[in-house]
Amino acid sequence: MRILYYCPEYYSRHGGRTHARGFYHALEKLPSVSRCFLYPKSSPHADSESGQAGTRRTGKLWFLPSAPRRIIRFFKPRRRLARTLINEIKEHECDAIVIRTGVRLPAIRDIKKACPEVQVCLEINSAHFDESFIGLPLRGMFQKWEVSRFNQADALVVVSSYLKEYLEARAVSPEKILVNQNGVDESLISLSGVPDLRAHYGFPDDAFVIGYIGGMESFRRLPEVVAYVAEIRRTGNRDIRLLIVGDGAERSAVQAAVQAEGDDFGDAVVLAGWRDHNEIPAFLKTFDLAIFPFTNEYCSPLKLFEYLGAGLPTIGPDTSAVREVFQDGVHLKLIKQDGSNFVSSILELKNDHRLRSGMAQKGQELVLREYTWKKNAERVVAHIQGRSKQVLHSLRQTVR
Repeated sequence: MRILYYCPEYYSRHGGRTHARGFYHALEKLPSVSRCFLYPKSSPHADSESGQAGTRRTGKLWFLPSAPRRIIRFFKPRRRLARTLINEIKEHECDAIVIRTGVRLPAIRDIKKACPEVQVCLEINSAHFDESFIGLPLRGMFQKWEVSRFNQADALVVVSSYLKEYLEARAVSPEKILVNQNGVDESLISLSGVPDLRAHYGFPDDAFVIGYIGGMESFRRLPEVVAYVAEIRRTGNRDIRLLIVGDGAERSAVQAAVQAEGDDFGDAVVLAGWRDHNEIPAFLKTFDLAIFPFTNEYCSPLKLFEYLGAGLPTIGPDTSAVREVFQDGVHLKLIKQDGSNFVSSILELKNDHRLRSGMAQKGQELVLREYTWKKNAERVVAHIQGRSKQVLHSLRQTVR
């Protein structure tokens, strides 16, 4: 099988890049894939994935308010992009194209019309109208519109059963949909021989370091995390340090939350900013407890897989997407999304080394056995091949 992978996030500066690169390089190594090709071939100059494009008075729609302008650009058929991908498919004689959905979704009908034998598979990691267009009037109508575009593809791959049910409720056939959570690259999370960063950040050797790696979007609720950790320190746990790795729209709010707790707490917190993925093992090596406590219901947090794959005791969000993979108290500790057990969970794990190490071991075993990028890519290819056979069978039945 020859596969084209369309994924602008391959060049991004957020978690999508880790997913894109892990998945693509796993595809390259599969025996069932004779060749795979990446598009764009270099960093796109006009990628609008951040949602910031079109905020200035440029383009034909500059006079419209921001929300309508974004919606029109979101749904505008990208036929030029589709023509480019069609040319790539024909040049490389591809059997399938995997498209990571985002703002720049090509016109799928155009691809299917030009290349009817080619299987079109969409990666869907989020529901844009649950994340980017919250509070939008007629939101339900736009959601159906979005899903109707997805339904033009032959196969869909989602990161959680929540998203599968979301699509099924909007008339997508269950046979089209594969639930395929995130994965890890074992070589990039190996901590063997990696030095930690305690001395670099001035942490005492006996400090208990709580670490977070990820974006600073509002739904991560990091200012709340800061307040909870400050509360724990005030109750006598002065050895706790907080190390946050990442960047995003809420960075200033996180900084304000740290400052609000006073200079003494500020000395115990490090905001390390955005770091390249090859730097992450050193941060993982520094953490005594890795946390990712809050997120959207449908999200399959990539960092949970990396924390656990690296063998770290981990705190995650108590959401359906996480519970379908990991067991609370077995692989990790889950935090209720009202935050009511955050403080008690931190203290329980801090004070029980045996519990921490036992969960870390079981979590690592599960991730490295079932959730590597190799396993992830194998499931996607098998799903595409299965859908191809189903479509061919349906065509034969129609001819009869």
